[in-house]
Amino acid sequence: MNKSLTLFVSWSMLALEWATCAFADQSVAFVFRDIRVFDGEKVLSPATVIVQGRTIQAVAPAVPPPEGATIIEGKGMTLLPGLIDAHIHNIDEPLLLRQAAVFGVTTALNMFTWDPKPDVERRKEQDDGLATNRADLFTAGIGVTATGGHGTQFGFAVPTLDRAEDAQSFIDARIAEGADYIKIIIEPGAPGRMKPIITPTLVRETAAAAVAAAKKRGKLAVMHISDEQSALQAAEIGADGLVHIYSRGAPNRDFARLAKARRAFVIPTLTVIEAWAGRPAGGELADDPRLAPYIRRDLLKNLGEGLPAKRLGPTESYAVAEGAVRLLKEEGVAILAGSDCDNLGTAHGVSLHREMELLVRAGLTPLDALRAATSATADCFHLNDRGRIKSGLRADLLLVKGDPTKDILATRDIAGVWKEGRAIDREAVKIELKEWKPKPEPQK
Repeated sequence: MNKSLTLFVSWSMLALEWATCAFADQSVAFVFRDIRVFDGEKVLSPATVIVQGRTIQAVAPAVPPPEGATIIEGKGMTLLPGLIDAHIHNIDEPLLLRQAAVFGVTTALNMFTWDPKPDVERRKEQDDGLATNRADLFTAGIGVTATGGHGTQFGFAVPTLDRAEDAQSFIDARIAEGADYIKIIIEPGAPGRMKPIITPTLVRETAAAAVAAAKKRGKLAVMHISDEQSALQAAEIGADGLVHIYSRGAPNRDFARLAKARRAFVIPTLTVIEAWAGRPAGGELADDPRLAPYIRRDLLKNLGEGLPAKRLGPTESYAVAEGAVRLLKEEGVAILAGSDCDNLGTAHGVSLHREMELLVRAGLTPLDALRAATSATADCFHLNDRGRIKSGLRADLLLVKGDPTKDILATRDIAGVWKEGRAIDREAVKIELKEWKPKPEPQK
């Protein structure tokens, strides 16, 4: 590297370091200049982005910075909207939402909880502007499942639904508890998966009634599925989206075409499916020095965990899931990025980067994968104030070195994260994660 370029990089990183530690006074604007911008839809390069307070003020090829603004020189870097993880589970652990934010995930969608009260508390805090150091959280609350069905096996008492005529009152209770959208579970289980049993699940009539009840109240109805026939059923009864792709059965173009015709979106969660299919690759993330220091130590171990392949059923494989995603892409179905953390082989924040990589391997372009983690999820879940770099929207931003619009792995080389215009103190979170200790087991 020549001397002038070395000085340029040094001064750029000093400005970035200052910007990442400051902005207690949000009256001071800051400006990304001469930077590549992925605005949620397309690439702008070179561009200038001006942030004032919590809001993006301007995005243009060239615009004079406000007087006194802090300048961040952006050559060689890319500015992205804050990422949205469309499928997580967060059991009242704000630290994990801070870990997510360190990896540029500024919004996360919880897809099942046994106790909705903590999620409601998180929502109130973020609505009051008290959550600038962690990812925002939206929630499905308690999922809709049958007695003895998936979601009841974890030792927590949850209400269940068994009759179609009870669907409206059941959904109304979930909304009263604070659900932002409704998750409905069709999961008959399969021989060879965890236990060689078929589990109870919602019958078609009851699942359809739950979908209709959610829509009657203006809520999205999303469905958990894991096999080909359940995916077809979910599309047929009008689910707004599927929160997994299936790994049992075979890639089915009829399903992809039906999902497109019904305008249903799909959150494949390939990251967790690869772990369930006996091929966890999260260990690669845990070995990356750019990532590992920001992952809670128990989750570093979890990243490398997966089920032995011999536990799979006879028609279950990762190749089925990947092939199904390829067909969804070919048919133009909206695909969203979600990690299903902290299940086997996953960890908050970092696993969304793996999910984008797997989506690219399944046939999406890097731009498609970036849309899946930003604007596509914002559109499908009606999060109209985020998911794009656009004047008037929230200043949720991720700055990375390199060009992830060409190489999706570049999202992992993070230079800075901002939420509502305030920098995430990544080093402070790293220390907090290092000092974390598990809660003591309750006395029996």
